[in-house]
Amino acid sequence: MGRYPAALGFLIAARCSCLFASLAAGVLSGGPLVRFDRSAARALYAHASEAPGLTAFFRIVTALCSLEALVGLGLLVAVALLVRRRWSPLVAWLVAVLGGEALNLLLKNLIARPRPHLEHPLPVEVSYSFPSGQAMESLVVYGMLVYFAVLASSGRGKARFSSVVRPCWLP
Repeated sequence: MGRYPAALGFLIAARCSCLFASLAAGVLSGGPLVRFDRSAARALYAHASEAPGLTAFFRIVTALCSLEALVGLGLLVAVALLVRRRWSPLVAWLVAVLGGEALNLLLKNLIARPRPHLEHPLPVEVSYSFPSGQAMESLVVYGMLVYFAVLASSGRGKARFSSVVRPCWLP
């Protein structure tokens, strides 16, 4: 990995793609994952008023993964890379963040999974529910930050990290 730092990024992308393909197959087939999702959503919303601490926690996580936070962080990282004249990481950052958003919109329209009906939803959304734009962009933004941190870390940290993110077709 030391000679080819981009290889680590491709391995991570391959692993995430395999995971997403598995999730998408489960969603499209209406399998156990969909039933679990529906029952978990009902349980969370039914007991939201009984667990204000849990609701507050989810609101904080939602704020950290909100469009505003992700755009702000995205611009901050892009400007930092631009000022430091780090062209390759800047291009990788822009391709990942902008490409992730474009891919999310494409997949939402291809899969077209309606949002579950809840009497009093906490966030009110109008787009399709899968894939989650907030989850996908958060994974891209925070994942790229972790990727940059690993590249900047020691060789031992890189080796340990790369062993965790092997592509799903490797044993």
